[in-house]
Amino acid sequence: MTDQLPPTTPNGDPDRTGRSAPPTGWSPAPLSDGGRPSFGAATPPSQPSDRPLGGSSLPSVTIEEYAPPRSRLPLLVAVIAIVVAGLIWAGTSLRAPQASPSTGPSAGATPTATASAPGLPFVTPDQSVSGRWEILEHRWTDSGLEVEIRVYADQGPVTYSFMAFGNDDVQATASEPGSQNPRFSGRPIDTGGSETGWVFFPLQRGASTIMLYTASGNQVSALPVAG
Repeated sequence: MTDQLPPTTPNGDPDRTGRSAPPTGWSPAPLSDGGRPSFGAATPPSQPSDRPLGGSSLPSVTIEEYAPPRSRLPLLVAVIAIVVAGLIWAGTSLRAPQASPSTGPSAGATPTATASAPGLPFVTPDQSVSGRWEILEHRWTDSGLEVEIRVYADQGPVTYSFMAFGNDDVQATASEPGSQNPRFSGRPIDTGGSETGWVFFPLQRGASTIMLYTASGNQVSALPVAG
């Protein structure tokens, strides 16, 4: 039995690790990819990232995600404005044409005095009769006041009566037939007609008021007379 010499290193020193030295002229085979030798299943180092060390891995969040939902009030207001404008346009464009006023008087209508029509307009309480009246002349005598009055019937028949009182006296006085002509007939005045007459009031001289009544006693107007 021959004794085996202990393995030696390439320098001729004995290998104390106990491993066999490679034979003379041996060299390692080159790597197929020309890279460095692999050391087992080691994991390659990861590439550096822009994330700060210890940073959170949660997804990024923007402030817009927490903003309250946009109000629809402006849109609703705009829609309402368009609808109202459409209704106004429809009401003005589709309105039926009004009938032209008749030239003659109509029953139940309230007449309006024109600038050229003489007298103060009046209307009865039930608005069924209207007209105008005026004082043409007045005279103070030792006995009282004589007044010439004219009454117009715009919508008749107009009935009439007169009373007067001094502005310093609260007691009204009924009219009497005047001493001059013409005198009132006392008959109703038909539509479009008029009547003129003198009446007398036993008043003391002074500023007074003449009142027009219907034949049934409804006061419809009043006119002043100077003293």
